[in-house]
Amino acid sequence: MEEVGKYAQPEAQMLIEDLRQIVKQARSHVAATANYELTMMYWHIGERINRDLLGNQRAEYGKQIVTQVATQLQEEYGKRGFETRNIRRMMQFASLFT
Repeated sequence: MEEVGKYAQPEAQMLIEDLRQIVKQARSHVAATANYELTMMYWHIGERINRDLLGNQRAEYGKQIVTQVATQLQEEYGKRGFETRNIRRMMQFASLFT
């Protein structure tokens, strides 16, 4: 019995190391995917506001619209990331990469 236990110990360590590598790779992939999706979400929000609401112009009423959009998004999704300042940054981002 002891020999089986001694033999299994290195195999168990190899298994654990392999499992750690699987977890590490999956976490890395999730982080990269999440970053990509957030970036695309920010671009789409900015592009949509620029195109549909402001007609790619910087009209005075645009400030009010951005504030209203920010308020509504914050009510639904929380304040983090949807402040007026961030919405304007999304619009700038979309303008640069359109």
